[in-house]
Amino acid sequence: MHIPQYGLFEASVRNGKVYENPFADVELTAVFTSPTGRRVDFIGYYDGDGEGGQEGDVWKQRFMPDEIGEWSYVLSFNDGSEGSEGRFECVEEGAKPGFWSLDEENPHWFQTVRGERFMPVSMHASCAMTPIDWEDAVEWCRAKGFNTLITKTFNHYTWGDGWPNVTCFVTADFERKEVDYDRLNLKMWHEWDRMIQHAGNHGIYIGPLDGPHGYYGGQERGKYPPSELAFSPSMRDRFDTPRNLRIIRYMVARQGAYWNLAYWSLGSTEVYYYAVEDEQEFLEYGEYFASITPWGRMITGQDAEQWHELDRRWISKLKIPNGRKLNTVQTSVENPTRPLWGDASNEGGWIDQPEWQQAGLNNELALDSYGGCPVLTTEGLWEGQGRAEQPLRIIWGFICAASHVMWADWRHENEDTTYSSIGRDWTPVKPLDRHLFQLDRLGVDCVGDDQLKVALEALVELEYWKMNPANELVKGSDEAFCLAEAGSQYVIYAPNGGKVCLNTVGIRGKLAMHWLDPRNGERQELVEAETIWPLFVDAPTADDWVLIARASEA
Repeated sequence: MHIPQYGLFEASVRNGKVYENPFADVELTAVFTSPTGRRVDFIGYYDGDGEGGQEGDVWKQRFMPDEIGEWSYVLSFNDGSEGSEGRFECVEEGAKPGFWSLDEENPHWFQTVRGERFMPVSMHASCAMTPIDWEDAVEWCRAKGFNTLITKTFNHYTWGDGWPNVTCFVTADFERKEVDYDRLNLKMWHEWDRMIQHAGNHGIYIGPLDGPHGYYGGQERGKYPPSELAFSPSMRDRFDTPRNLRIIRYMVARQGAYWNLAYWSLGSTEVYYYAVEDEQEFLEYGEYFASITPWGRMITGQDAEQWHELDRRWISKLKIPNGRKLNTVQTSVENPTRPLWGDASNEGGWIDQPEWQQAGLNNELALDSYGGCPVLTTEGLWEGQGRAEQPLRIIWGFICAASHVMWADWRHENEDTTYSSIGRDWTPVKPLDRHLFQLDRLGVDCVGDDQLKVALEALVELEYWKMNPANELVKGSDEAFCLAEAGSQYVIYAPNGGKVCLNTVGIRGKLAMHWLDPRNGERQELVEAETIWPLFVDAPTADDWVLIARASEA
């Protein structure tokens, strides 16, 4: 058997022993030996009949080989039932890029685990409910040129019209919308498998929004509009109860060997509200999660540093290598130490606050969030919801802080918010045959998706991985923000145009410069400038403009 490097190896093992609960009563484990003799331990999972059916005698073991050559493996059940062993060949032909990792030259940026530089072009879609949804979302990404889809690969509370159960747990009482937390819903787990595989076949990464942690059944009543379909029952245990550890291990076993699972998520914003008791439990949870995951995939917790707590640097405090940390944050939301980031207590609520739209505050947020690992804003560039009425301010505020941006079209189709075109997590799920995204409407009346692509296409023309935040090198008659490799290349964002002053000390030769119109990608070339100090350049208009400059003797 030939498996491409970072491809998916899968083996099935039948176990005819009768178990009261095969999810809990026995565990399949594996020892893989690499061509160089390295030992890699991993875990398998129960899979019913192997085709999505709930009952059966099939256990599976997945693996992602990272060394070229012959691998051997031994599969064992912890109750002594007969396992299996075998060999396969890992080959270069058809090698997959692998998941995201830290750029070796500059930890602001990403590369794939194979060492290829990677710039995420990301969108968010809550498409974990039905195949219609994830097929539409992947098709939109493929056609639009986005390479990352951030979504759920683990749904633990939302019920669907037309399908008895779309949660990860089996139904205990459908009329009462109750689940059996000791047994997993294999039909849904097979759907998540298909989604991840289908995205990978189109070269698209899946960035998980949520993860298992110990709080299941929906958020606390009152946080979002309550619904009998979505918000009961609920369970709150520490992450390390035997049941919760089984669920965590099951997710890692099923999804951990997919090359296009970009990173792991310990949970969305709600993990800090409901799922962990305090910082100590979060750290123990994250470090356990990292310990059972081979290959060194990055780990995050959405909104991990700033919101809700005073200086909550929990991701930064995880005792794992910095190369395994990813900080995913929201846009400039409220924080006790940064009141200007947004005031959710104001009359009208956070959605009406202009602070969400300011380039300077989002730039400051990203700079403050950097702790030696990349920063990705997963809740910021959400058009239709009030957060991104001036998307350029969010996009370029973050880019000039050497951070990454995700786009979403988040809007409701009706006044009671029953259905939305994207991202509708806290409302009753649509009927099975209703397309959530309606591809002809997704992105309509939006500009942020196209403006994000303009920005990233301009950035990848540069040696961006050598660039760092450098606001100290520029001043503007209004505002100016800078990303630079000092002396060689500069990206300067002027939200309101005006006169830009660049510190040219250290630049050799002349500067080739052009103004980039961030709305459409058009360029206005400038005459090569001598590197006089100081150098002043006037923007074409009093709108958003980006000045890109490169030294001739860099």
